Amino acid sequence: MRPQSILMFERLFLASLALSLVGFAISYQAAVDALTSDPAIQQLGLGGGFVLGAAAVGYAMYLGLWYLIAHKAANWAKWVLVVFVALGLTSLRAAFSGSWGLTSVLNLVVYGLELAAIVYLFRADAKAWLSGEETGDSATFE
Repeated sequence: MRPQSILMFERLFLASLALSLVGFAISYQAAVDALTSDPAIQQLGLGGGFVLGAAAVGYAMYLGLWYLIAHKAANWAKWVLVVFVALGLTSLRAAFSGSWGLTSVLNLVVYGLELAAIVYLFRADAKAWLSGEETGDSATFE
């Protein structure tokens, strides 16, 4: 049985992925336009397929980490996710420098959900479960 903190992590993290996917769908054409306007990229022939492929790889990695953390209790995956989210937060300043729109707000909410999800991974019941320890408090488990 999984602890309540892991369940909350799962809900928050999957909500962040869903909102991120909505944001990607909204900004897809702008990303393709920005990519194809670069002459160096035009020579490589990269376009919409590359944007979709890169997004698919990113979402697959995040889904894999979610599964390993929430269902397989892989403590190492928690730390990989922490590093990925921390690296993603470095781009938060750039998101605020441009004009504010729906995608900016969605990105801010996604970062908030990711951070909240990660906080749940550091609660006592989640730490015990991820390290393979048995806990005697059955109220913290589903």
